[in-house]
This record gives sequence, structure tokens and C-alpha cells, in this order.
Amino acid sequence: MEEEKVIELIRHYRHNLMNHLQIIHGYASMGKTDKVQQKINNYIAYLEEERKLVNLNAPAFALYFLQFDSLHSNFRLTYHIETEHKDLQPIDKLLVKRCKQLMENVVRLTDKLEIYELTVRLYDLASKEIRLEFIVKDCLQHNINADNSQETAIYNDGNDMVCAVSVIYE
Repeated sequence: MEEEKVIELIRHYRHNLMNHLQIIHGYASMGKTDKVQQKINNYIAYLEEERKLVNLNAPAFALYFLQFDSLHSNFRLTYHIETEHKDLQPIDKLLVKRCKQLMENVVRLTDKLEIYELTVRLYDLASKEIRLEFIVKDCLQHNINADNSQETAIYNDGNDMVCAVSVIYE
């Protein structure tokens, strides 16, 4: 990665950290200790998920999500890493490719002027199969079953839209 891109990623990461700290500081200055505790707990949970992400030994996959906010400004991302696999290096590039495909579908099926909550889940389906799900909260879409391909499934789950794909791990 070029030095400029690394610095841009660090700048973006620092900006997000400062946002979290400013919110916590604001609640602390108003004496709202319950809100301070809630925000700190939320940020600790976020950092725990980030730790799991960067420890997958899939640097391109981790980098995709670390720079996600700068690529998709109308999505508020959370992710949950629920896999037992600790070395995803063999499928690192494939995971990024599948993420980009899922995100293309999400962007195509959403309004670029709306803000959406996007939850990404990575979990084990079987011993050699991993599932990626991009879940857009409160984004009920109609007639999306026709968009399913052999690789990608797009469906409604309650009021949420789910774009999912399975990846074989060898």
C-alpha cells in the first residue's frame, strides 16, 4: 500500500476515534455517567470486533472494512466476526471480491441519498464453508428474488434486506 493511502487510512481512523471521544466527553461534561458508560461499552465492543477482524490473517479483507466508511458515506457499518477459522489468507482476495459484489447489490437496491445501517456478518456454515451476509436495516425491498444468482442470495428478512454469499474455505 502506498504511503499516501496509509496516511489517509490513519487520518480517517483518527477522525472516527475523535468523534467517539468527543461524544463521551460531552456526556461526561453534562454529568450523564450512564450515557458515558454506554458509549464506552459500545466502543469496547466495536474494538473487540475489530480485533477479531484484523486477527483473521486476511489483510485485504480487514482493510476493506477499515476503509469502508470513506468508500460508502451513506452506510453506518457494524460487523460481527463469528468464525472459528484463524487463517483466512488462502481466501483473502476472494472474500474482498465477494464483499464488493454484495456491496454492488446493496448500492443498486438502496437510495444513495438515504443513510442506512449496514451489519456485516462473517460466520461458519460448515467446516469448509464461510458465509458473508450484508444486512441493511429497515430496507424492505420488493421483487428482489429475481436478482439472485448462483453465487449471491438477496432476500427480505422482516424489514431488513439481506445480501449473502457462501465461500468455500480450503
